Amino acid sequence: MKKIICLLTVLAMVFSLAACGGSGSGDKNDGPKDGEIAATGSKWVEGLYVPELENTNIRWLRSSAREYHQSIDTEEIPDAYYQSWLAWEATYGGKVTVEVTGWDDFTTYLTTGAASGDMPDIVYGGTTWFPKWPAAGLVQPLDDYADYIDLSDEMWNKGVMDQLKWGGKNYIAYAQVPELFYICYNQTKFDLAGEKTPLEHWKDGTWTWTQFIKTAKNMTDVKANEYGCTGWNLGVNKAPYSLINISADGTLTSNVTNTKVKNYFQSLYDFTHSGAQRTDNSSSNYMSTFFAGQDAMIHVSQEEYIRTQKMLKITGGDEFRIAPNPLIDSNGETQSKMASNIYGYSISSQAKNPEGAAVLIDLYYKIHNKIEDSNGELGSFGVYLNDEEKAAVKQANEATPELNFTIGISNFSALWAESKCDFITDPAKEGSVSSALDGFDSVLNAELKEVMKAVGQ
Repeated sequence: MKKIICLLTVLAMVFSLAACGGSGSGDKNDGPKDGEIAATGSKWVEGLYVPELENTNIRWLRSSAREYHQSIDTEEIPDAYYQSWLAWEATYGGKVTVEVTGWDDFTTYLTTGAASGDMPDIVYGGTTWFPKWPAAGLVQPLDDYADYIDLSDEMWNKGVMDQLKWGGKNYIAYAQVPELFYICYNQTKFDLAGEKTPLEHWKDGTWTWTQFIKTAKNMTDVKANEYGCTGWNLGVNKAPYSLINISADGTLTSNVTNTKVKNYFQSLYDFTHSGAQRTDNSSSNYMSTFFAGQDAMIHVSQEEYIRTQKMLKITGGDEFRIAPNPLIDSNGETQSKMASNIYGYSISSQAKNPEGAAVLIDLYYKIHNKIEDSNGELGSFGVYLNDEEKAAVKQANEATPELNFTIGISNFSALWAESKCDFITDPAKEGSVSSALDGFDSVLNAELKEVMKAVGQ
């Protein structure tokens, strides 16, 4: 088996393990094997070896152009994509061509390419398109390229990848910490109000959904147009429990009547009807209005928080801090839970260079993890956290997220609305959460049978 291997001294290995804090870089203290060559072209590939290849040209489908990644790549904050492309071209002499289309157009792009026999090599893989892409044959199993990508390597996030298997095979490579969501709060507003912060509640063991609702209500002043919480990361597709079960043979069934699912949606209903959530947050500028000091809390991902903190260093403003999501006390949870955005990489079903695609996916993640490890245990996210926040985030990150595949079922949102379940997140509408989910269960199961029929299951 040909693998990308890192040649390290014993001292360097000890340092690397201390720096990554268990993130799993996958580096091994071995030399090159037969048929391998040293990767070059970037300081981030020092000590890495890649297989010799006949075809060294790669087409990579993305929603952002190569020029964009080049523009944001700096010595202080390197861009893993751009560094992997530079390394590939310097090592092999081939070209990485970045094909660009809109995020919402990926499926059309791939479907059209499949019909014409002209598809890119590397494509996104993630919860937005799972399971419809592997089910429709738009991507192929990574397991078929074991000589080019070692899926037994410790760097892969197996807890996530196992949930993204189709027919028992891996279609999506993923070697990152999941893009989780946290509570970002305005420390300045909490100080002025004399209100206990989410992080203080976390330290005291009282940060639950029940307390979250109370805190949000206490921080709401409708007359001043200030609310306890804003943002749109609490929609049905961000539920922390899977609403769809996927069996090993590809059978899809509804999970919406699961007790934990019902309890969570009841908590969400109670919050959205508490009067503490901003209701005019559908515009794309809700992040900017929050960080301008308008509301008290928001759900954000690591990347959203990093981008905002970079901006605040330039513009100034209130102080903002991070806390884990509140515990779902109605389910007796002891770990913070929130849905996660998972976007790994797949090989298209008609890739012209699937072997090269497998190697470059592996190389990209090796580079990505080296860059993140250079910033410490929590990567670039940790740079913006104090010691208490780091402790809270590390505890929250201990649990592997339960992936939610609602976006991967094209008609899910429409069926949810048609079944009148949208009252759960609409404060202007009332209803029984349990009864609504019982009714939606049969509708969803019928849709899932149609999905399986369409793909020949």
